[in-house]
Amino acid sequence: MTTDVASAAYASVRRHLRRRPVGWLCAALCLLGAALIIFEFAAVIRVFPGLGLLALALLVITLGIGVAVLRRLRPIQPPRRVWTWSAVAWGATAATGCAIVANTGLQGIWFKEAGIDFGSRWAAALTAPLNEELLKLSGVALIALGARRLVRGPLDGFFLGAFTGLGFQVVENWTYAMNSILASGGVNGSTDVTQSFATRVLLTGLGSHWAMSAVAGTGIGILLAHDDRPARRRIIPAVLCVLTAMAMHWFFDSPLLNSVWGIVGKVAVNFLVALGFYLTLRHRVRRRARAFLLSPRTALSVDLLTRRSRRRALRRVPPTWRPASRARTSAYLDVVEEHAADSTGQAY
Repeated sequence: MTTDVASAAYASVRRHLRRRPVGWLCAALCLLGAALIIFEFAAVIRVFPGLGLLALALLVITLGIGVAVLRRLRPIQPPRRVWTWSAVAWGATAATGCAIVANTGLQGIWFKEAGIDFGSRWAAALTAPLNEELLKLSGVALIALGARRLVRGPLDGFFLGAFTGLGFQVVENWTYAMNSILASGGVNGSTDVTQSFATRVLLTGLGSHWAMSAVAGTGIGILLAHDDRPARRRIIPAVLCVLTAMAMHWFFDSPLLNSVWGIVGKVAVNFLVALGFYLTLRHRVRRRARAFLLSPRTALSVDLLTRRSRRRALRRVPPTWRPASRARTSAYLDVVEEHAADSTGQAY
């Protein structure tokens, strides 16, 4: 009997591993990225542990606010928490850690082949759009493939990219804070941390990695959309999304418009591009969702469309029935979102 139980448990574990290869790959790459970050900054952390914790605390607060805002902005219903934090984890560890290695190598090539002056001005703009955007996007693609049911269309790709970029942005900001401490010898460490925070969060945060990766992630959403369009019709718009994100990154890191107001202008451009993508995708999803709920094909109420109307409907339910009502509503919203993501233009 004991042998049979052990064999059954072993078979169950094997089936689970076969079902989750993408998840295990993502986890392994996240651990690798975290190890690369720790290895790169271990000496600085040992010498300035308090300042490292201060920088981390400020950026964890930023991360919490950013995740909450992005989850609230997603129309119809917020994304699953596991989905959200998987994207954040990829950006914060795998993408950032691998980017440290990749950027060092490619920047060295620019300095060696084009000279110190050219490398000082253009190395960042020619390196980060290639390495960092592709590393972030690879995580978006892996998570999307591992959760095909939850990535229904371009809007889901947008938010998956935004969460990935946010994770990358927060950890990259931490690395910049640690480098600023090291550059000044830790003489004014607290000032260095707060100045880095003000520059990279308050000044440039709105147009940084979350915006670029959201645009690139839209391309993954287009490729994996739950509709009947052939793949060849999806490739060109998906590639254009990725190239747009790379252009945003190039412009952001380029030596062009390098004054304070120039930097503000760059941030505004990137933010407006991401905002344009979001508003367009949001409008399309809400329009399709409303059309589905008003169609004779479904008996679901149009009250499902907004959070406010769902709260009003829930208040009319007796308190003891509300947990079951929430569960039913969540299942109904999955149906609504599936139809809202259909971009084939089918009329209801």
